[in-house]
Amino acid sequence: MNILVFSDTHLYLPFDQKKFNFLKKIINESDQVIINGDFFDDYMISFSDFIQSSWNQLFPLLKEKKAIYIFGNHDLEKFSDKRLSLFSDLQVNNYQLTLNNKIFNFEHGHKTRPTPDTKFNLDWKTKHYGMVIVHLIRYLFTKMFAKSAVIIMYGRNNNGSKQYMKTNYQINNNHYYVIGHNHFGEVDEKNHFACSGAILYGFAQYLTIDSISGEIKLHEEWYE
Repeated sequence: MNILVFSDTHLYLPFDQKKFNFLKKIINESDQVIINGDFFDDYMISFSDFIQSSWNQLFPLLKEKKAIYIFGNHDLEKFSDKRLSLFSDLQVNNYQLTLNNKIFNFEHGHKTRPTPDTKFNLDWKTKHYGMVIVHLIRYLFTKMFAKSAVIIMYGRNNNGSKQYMKTNYQINNNHYYVIGHNHFGEVDEKNHFACSGAILYGFAQYLTIDSISGEIKLHEEWYE
C-alpha cells in the first residue's frame, strides 16, 4: 500500500487548474493520504469560501483515500469547522502510524520553527496582506531561479526543525518524525527526520511511504 504525505499546498483563489490536476493525479495514485498541514490558507481565503470553491472537487478523492488531516499554522483548528469531514476521516494536531516496527510521528512543524503569524498577535488583515506580498515574491523568485529558489528560501531544516526534534523528542532506532511547514522536502535517515516540502508555484515536493517496508521517499517534480 502506498501512503501519500503532502503539506503546504496553501490552496486559495484564484483556482489553479494545473495545481488541481497535479493533486488529483498523486491522490489517485495513492492508497491512503496524510495531509500534513496548511492544506488551505486562511490568511488568503475563508474556510467557507474554500469549501465552496472549485477546490472542493478534490474532496471526494480525499474521502475515498480516508485522508488524515493534520492542522497547520495557516489552517489552525479554530479556522475551520465540522465540514472538515467532507474531505478527511480524522482531524488532529499530530498523528502516529506504525509500519514494519517503525513508528512515524506526523505534525505540521510550526512548533519547530515559529513564524511571525505564530509569534506575534497580528490581526487578520495584516496577515492577509503580508501573505499576498509573500506569495507574490516567492512565486516570482521560483519562476526566475527554479529549484535554487526553493533551496535559498526554504532550506531551514538543519537550522531549526532538526535541532528542535533532537532537543525535544527521543530519537531512537524506530521513531521517525515527519513534518511540513518548512517548504523544503527532505528525507534524513540518519536523524530519522523527514519534511514533506510544499506544492507551490509550479514546483512540488511530497513523500510516499510503503506500508509494508516502511520505506519513505521524497518526490520532486514540476507541474507547470
